[in-house]
Amino acid sequence: MLTTLLMAAAISQPQLPPPPPPSLPGEVMAKVSPERCRETVDTLVGFGTRHTLSETESDTRGIGAARRWVAEQFRAAAPEDNPGAIEVSFDRFTQPAGRRIPAPTEIVNVVARIPGSMPEAAGREYLVLAHLDSRASDGMDAESDAPGANDDGSGVAVLIELAHVLVDAELDSTVVLIATSGEEQGLYGARHYAEQAKKEGRDIRAVLNNDMVGDPGGPIDPDGTERRAPELVRVFSEGLPIGATTEEAAAIRRLSSESDSTSRELARAIAEISAREQTAVKPFLIFRPDRFLRGGDHTAFNEMGYPAVRFTVVHENYDRQHQDVREEDGVQYGDLPEHVDAEYLANVARLNAAVLVHLANAPSAPTNVRMLTAELSPNTTLRWDPSPEPDVAGYEVVWRDTISATWDWANDVGDRTEYTMALSKDNLFFGVRAYDSDGYRSPVVFATAAKE
Repeated sequence: MLTTLLMAAAISQPQLPPPPPPSLPGEVMAKVSPERCRETVDTLVGFGTRHTLSETESDTRGIGAARRWVAEQFRAAAPEDNPGAIEVSFDRFTQPAGRRIPAPTEIVNVVARIPGSMPEAAGREYLVLAHLDSRASDGMDAESDAPGANDDGSGVAVLIELAHVLVDAELDSTVVLIATSGEEQGLYGARHYAEQAKKEGRDIRAVLNNDMVGDPGGPIDPDGTERRAPELVRVFSEGLPIGATTEEAAAIRRLSSESDSTSRELARAIAEISAREQTAVKPFLIFRPDRFLRGGDHTAFNEMGYPAVRFTVVHENYDRQHQDVREEDGVQYGDLPEHVDAEYLANVARLNAAVLVHLANAPSAPTNVRMLTAELSPNTTLRWDPSPEPDVAGYEVVWRDTISATWDWANDVGDRTEYTMALSKDNLFFGVRAYDSDGYRSPVVFATAAKE
């Protein structure tokens, strides 16, 4: 009954024709190469180990050789006539002795930056992460082979694919691809980068962490079948911001917005973009920060207040994670390249590419989105401050049941910053997003409560 009423209310609102879907995301996705994904994973495995404490001087083995090779792949993605289209650098720092770091150690992130082309939007950054380092059974073993094909050679393959397919795409905002190190030792590379970004006041709007995105096969069940999900990838997102102050947490409680953090809205945007572009691999939204007893680099950015999510396969086979390469009782252990499905991996890269094109080309999300609560009313009035980009075409008001996980209804309200709906603010959650003349939409901003 409630759904029927809401749909009737939605239909009764003035409807404007939505902008036509842009063609660029599909064109970019079509350029992703499963063969290049396979070659990347095989080459990374060929370095033997990429442990954070491993060899750095060799050209053929260890973390040093691996990071130099990744930097070369980033540079090779730039067109010959425009090498500056991608800016490649090493983010170096010394990590003091601590957890899983026996002595002060230089840790190096490999960074590729694709500058945005719109002056008003180029300062916005959209980050993609994957960790370059790998490990064996013993987290301190820097000598044994640690192939790290899925964990996380697959994620690094996504970074390299994105460099190739996005470098000559017309993007309003800046995309930054980061192959971190020190993840297996304690998220050291990501944490350093996130902390520096915060100190510098960088405008990071979204962080996509690809960690284990190449092996869609899972454990073998008692009936002998393997759990597989080649059409899905999990997207983890935090609800309550990890760094929320006591005052912020109290405001979240008052609004019942425990599931409307910027990271959660990013996850919802990923799902909507996937549906719009009909991606082969679709996001399986998990409303948790991460898996139990595991962690990922996106957490370091959540700690700094940035919207960040994690992509990872649906089913995990623990015989293939953090294991010495060996065979015992007829069971093969180790994170080996033969377990990586190149087509699945390419489809995850395509999903990432579509999301980046949409987010980087969409206007900034509107700010100061609020519903007016100064007086009792059966209607809901929303107000917001406009997005600053020159190509903003209008705004959509969205709403959902308070028990719904996704935004279920939307009204295109045109180029205005106030809108009243014949719906009760007591019964629903509301939000607003901006769109441009090409049909790109910003993530939704949850509506808070205000007197004016």
